[in-house]
Amino acid sequence: MRISRSATLLAAGLLLATGLPIGSASAAEPADTIFVAKSCEDGADGSEQRPFCSISVAAAQAEPGQTIVVGPGIYQESVSPPSGEPGRPITIRGYFGPGERATVSTANGKPPFVLTDAHDIVLDRIDISAANNPALVIDSSTDITVTDGWIRSVNVNAVDLRGDSRRVTISRNAASVTRTSFMTIGAGVTDTMFVGNSLRATLWTQRPAALIAVADAPRTTATNNTIVTDCNVGVAVTGASTGFRLHNTIVRTRPVGSDTCSGTAMPDPATVPAVIVDSAATPDSHVDYNVIDSAPGAPAYAWSGTAYPNPSAFHTATGQSAHDIGGDARLVLDGFTTGAGWSLAWDSPAIDSAWTDAPGRPAIDLRGNGHADKPDMPNTGGGFVDRGATELVHPPTLSFWTNRAYSDNPLELITRVEATNPWTMDGPLGHLSFSAEGRSTIVDRTGPARFTFDRPGLACVQVRRTLNGFREFSAPAALDSCTYLGASFTAVTPQRVLNTRAGVGVPRTTPLNPHEEIELPLPAPAATSSAVVLNLTVTNPTSNGYLKVYPTAEPMASNINFAANQTIPNLVTVPVANGRVRIKNGSAGTVHVLADLAGYYASAGFGLTSATPTRVLDTRSAVGVPGTTPVGPNGRVTVDLSSRVPVGTTAVVLNVAVTKPTTGGHLTAFPPGGAVPATSNLNFVPGQTANNMVIAPVVDRKIAISYGGSGTVHVLADVSGYFAPGIADTYLPVDPKRILDTREPGSMPVGPGQTIMVRVDPLACPAFGCRTSTLVANVTVTGTQSPGYLTVYPTGESRPAASVINFNKGETIANLVTVKSLVGSFMLYNSSAGTVHVVVDQAGYYLAAPPLETGNE
Repeated sequence: MRISRSATLLAAGLLLATGLPIGSASAAEPADTIFVAKSCEDGADGSEQRPFCSISVAAAQAEPGQTIVVGPGIYQESVSPPSGEPGRPITIRGYFGPGERATVSTANGKPPFVLTDAHDIVLDRIDISAANNPALVIDSSTDITVTDGWIRSVNVNAVDLRGDSRRVTISRNAASVTRTSFMTIGAGVTDTMFVGNSLRATLWTQRPAALIAVADAPRTTATNNTIVTDCNVGVAVTGASTGFRLHNTIVRTRPVGSDTCSGTAMPDPATVPAVIVDSAATPDSHVDYNVIDSAPGAPAYAWSGTAYPNPSAFHTATGQSAHDIGGDARLVLDGFTTGAGWSLAWDSPAIDSAWTDAPGRPAIDLRGNGHADKPDMPNTGGGFVDRGATELVHPPTLSFWTNRAYSDNPLELITRVEATNPWTMDGPLGHLSFSAEGRSTIVDRTGPARFTFDRPGLACVQVRRTLNGFREFSAPAALDSCTYLGASFTAVTPQRVLNTRAGVGVPRTTPLNPHEEIELPLPAPAATSSAVVLNLTVTNPTSNGYLKVYPTAEPMASNINFAANQTIPNLVTVPVANGRVRIKNGSAGTVHVLADLAGYYASAGFGLTSATPTRVLDTRSAVGVPGTTPVGPNGRVTVDLSSRVPVGTTAVVLNVAVTKPTTGGHLTAFPPGGAVPATSNLNFVPGQTANNMVIAPVVDRKIAISYGGSGTVHVLADVSGYFAPGIADTYLPVDPKRILDTREPGSMPVGPGQTIMVRVDPLACPAFGCRTSTLVANVTVTGTQSPGYLTVYPTGESRPAASVINFNKGETIANLVTVKSLVGSFMLYNSSAGTVHVVVDQAGYYLAAPPLETGNE
């Protein structure tokens, strides 16, 4: 999979398997990104391919402007990153994805993160977990941002902010603390921003002074937070903490789910106001647009030493809190233990009532969603922003689909998503994850997402949606979006890969024994391809029989039927398994086998453009040649296809036929300009009319056909497709399967002049995600009563004059055909005056190129 390409396409706000877009760098500068992952190995260098095992090791090498990307997993260490520079911070960015996160936890009795005398550092999307130690210590540090994470602590304050720290921002974090406060902001700290956080405290017997304690720390701003305690003070501001701001924040001290506080040693309710601001802290301090949900009997505020039971009384006495709301905030514990924060019920007074111009108001909520305008709620704060850390949103309706991508690689797919939402929003809504087996998960807001697969076939992407930023422990349910992918064709100059007479491809010179199976190793790069095209020839068979060619398990389908002492070829397209194909002699006698590699299907190459069969060569009527004379002994003809195929064509699909040969011989199709390959495409005997499908390379839109024989022969060729640059049809190989056998009980032979419909196997390429254009099948005629030919053509079209198999009475002949099969069937016509039996074995499909869609790259 080409992750770097996906990163380029999804760079804006996207998280890849490690959590973020991949950086790039020139050779003269350090990489923008250093990677850390649990999948690390010895010799790590911090690259995506060889990530470090430790965040601390990566931090020790980080320079200003670099990002340390931390993959999912638990990292037990204490990290003290170096400083960045103004405008070029050092960023440590974790991962939140479906069911996974990057967690840094207590190690050796030390806090997970300690920042001392540091500056310009960003901690982003990290789950920080601590017990008996602070989760995060920020001491005498400046321009620090801790955002989009999940902070957990037991017994000891989660965040300890102290010294002369300045401009520290704690934003959009979920937090849960037990028997402790969340954050203390100590003397000397200034200009702290605490915005968009959702907190929950379970205090039990040990009850700290407040969930958030600010002491002698001027200019602390708390905006759009949700603070939930257990019968304890929510926010306490003491000492010379002037310039305090509290806006758009929900402070709930009432117990969750009941009116009874947890644990023992309950405080007197009168001593636990929701918000405390001492007299020394009141100058230039402002409190407004909050929701105060106090415990029974507890005051809403204690301001300059005086308690106030509710916002109305507080406002009357002080002028503060003009827009505060007192009472039930209507919070929902919606997956809070998973770090998703508190949700608002649909009738919460916090909805659409926040002050839009509040200092520090975040542009998106804790879960990464924009603000939503609930239609039946008045907008009372200048817009439709909710109070608290999370926004009430309407779940969108999603539709998504997966198609082959428009790229040079036919095995690359693209999944697109469309979302509709009945509520007006001012920002993004939700996150999506796209995952495929064996590929790295892509997390994005909207897609599209691209994946590259190794083989053609059914390719599925699992799409998950979340409205909480994938903060839950378990992954949301996935919906599959699937399509079928096909491979492109690369033609090669015909290359002999098997000759049992000469020990080519096998370590012997003896024929295949009765019913013997051999494995044929293929040369590179065909060995790693999805399927190969072989021109297979049998010679010197000692009895009647057939050959089967297949990848693994033996099918019912056969590829060549032969009679004793007959030499006969057929083109075979067969899937590759472990770099090999299998060939079995289905006769009671011995047989020599030759195989010539004509090309292979893989991620490189070109797709097929099918065309109505057009005659491009007929030596009987001067088509493609200047005269009407047959091809002479060991002669050749060169056919110019310039009027039939575009510039850049690398190979063509031909049905080649011979008629009236005066001696036996063979034909070889090859690119002109070189020596005739030691291979053959069609073998024949004197007087025989025979044909065979050929896929052959061309040069400058020309193809040469050589006759190997001492007599003369007329040659015909019909072109039915070509492989050229551009978006064209790709090949889906399937295990060979018999779809018609008129010899079976209950079936009838094809009568004289009769046309029948042949239905393909719908399970090999179901309508869901599989848009076929052309069927590739092996057609065999047997039991012939008189000479004639077979014609195949698309259902619904007129029968053409071209034939695919010419036969004489009593012959059994096979040929590989390609025929349009848009409706799951094709037509077959018997021209002879007698009945014939027909066997059809499907080998694969060409998949229709996806239609050009708006937005496709």
